[in-house]
Amino acid sequence: MSGAPYPNHLRGALVQGQFVMTVEVTTPAATHPLDAALAPILALAGEIREDPRVAAIALTDRSSADRDHDPIATGHRVAEMCGKAPLIHWAGKDRSTADLETDLRRAASLGLDNLLLVTGDKVRRPPLDRPVRYLDSVNALHTVRQVAPTTLLAAAVCPFKYREEELLGQYLKAAKKLRAGADLLITQIGWDMPKFAELRWFLTGRGYDVPLLAELLYLTAARGRRIRRLGLPGVTITDDFLRLLVEEEEAPDRGRASAYRRLALQIVGVRHLGYAGAQISGLHTYAAVARLLDAVEQCAQACPTLDAWQGAWQEHLTAADGRTVRVAPADGFYLTGGTPTEGPAAASAGEYATFKTMELIHRAGFQEGAVGARVFGPLLRRLDGRTGLGGLLLQAERVIKEPLVGCATCGFCRLPETAYVCPETCPKGLANGPCGGTQDNRCEFGDRECIHNRIYRISKKAGTLSNLEEVLIPPVPDAAWDSCSWVTHFRGEGPEAVRLTTPTKGRAAPP
Repeated sequence: MSGAPYPNHLRGALVQGQFVMTVEVTTPAATHPLDAALAPILALAGEIREDPRVAAIALTDRSSADRDHDPIATGHRVAEMCGKAPLIHWAGKDRSTADLETDLRRAASLGLDNLLLVTGDKVRRPPLDRPVRYLDSVNALHTVRQVAPTTLLAAAVCPFKYREEELLGQYLKAAKKLRAGADLLITQIGWDMPKFAELRWFLTGRGYDVPLLAELLYLTAARGRRIRRLGLPGVTITDDFLRLLVEEEEAPDRGRASAYRRLALQIVGVRHLGYAGAQISGLHTYAAVARLLDAVEQCAQACPTLDAWQGAWQEHLTAADGRTVRVAPADGFYLTGGTPTEGPAAASAGEYATFKTMELIHRAGFQEGAVGARVFGPLLRRLDGRTGLGGLLLQAERVIKEPLVGCATCGFCRLPETAYVCPETCPKGLANGPCGGTQDNRCEFGDRECIHNRIYRISKKAGTLSNLEEVLIPPVPDAAWDSCSWVTHFRGEGPEAVRLTTPTKGRAAPP
């Protein structure tokens, strides 16, 4: 993707160590006529063209609906109007590796070389004629890094988790994303400033020298109520915080001045905390963006030090009755200088017993050189995984493994890499770690505990937490589904997990 025709101010600012600002806009749903839907976005892009304070427009993907307008084509229209390379989000929601590679070629042909790769939120209206698959962002990052090595790749991380399992699941997966190819990390939305500091501390302590951008939202009481009512995956607005927003709403301007000040304070705050920049969402016109940027400059002058900023932030979070407003749960988990092995979460006796039983079966029957492998391997290599004796084995596998681990007969068993917790019991089929949509350890789909909590607890007890940070687990090929994984394994066609190396510094430099 070298020789892109659009100046890449985002890459340039990151390379030069300048604090960078991007403005996120929502790509319209495909049900809306394209030209009419893009008109306000292109108007914003045209005005941002002349403002050096904004490095790029960031375009979401499949966030407003299951099908938004094509992010690559939309990004090209925005780049033409803005004259700056945009940051294009690409969601693995209902997409495959083949879809990603096709879009990469299209992006290259249009001179677009900034991507934020995410897994995507849950499909709102699943199709009735087929299952929905998700391309895990870790696998997507690894693919793009191999196919298009000069692309500037961003990945997401949510530090606003308040249980040990879901927090460390996020952090260890973020580290895996960096090893898989990400050049920078962008947080999800939140207002808990100690969590911004905690994320940076965690990554720096593990040797990840990576730019961090904070996703920050212009928040009013009306928007807060909407988020709480409809749900925004991974976003926490406490009762106490909502009361403050409602209190602000009683002002003559309905709380808009407070919302701008809060956002400006957060931007200045993350800069003091060592972040490389901020991505702003919730502002849809250039007048609103310019008002915020002016407020940021004023706030920066008023808060030239971290101590001065902390005083201003504390004042902002003081309600009319003098109480300090809590923007996080009262019993939330924080690392506070500790390590993952010191947290309270522990595997139950049943979880660990299942793990040890499955591990024993694998070592005795499937590992190279084991008795079972020597006896059954030569026979199973000659079978078809769906018909004849292979078909009977497929039925046997389903009967044995479905009640034990929830097996979906994907034909590509990855249990040894996921602490013998089947990744297909995740509604998104994620094997490399959790998405950002969990809340209080619960799955975004709301019907279960996130399976990656169990993987974390077992891995912690087994002393294998490093696998959650370092091991890349491949996705299930379409051709493998509904076949016997035992046959696949002995034919040498099973998953080959890769232990990822520490990322090379300076990858965001211009190609």
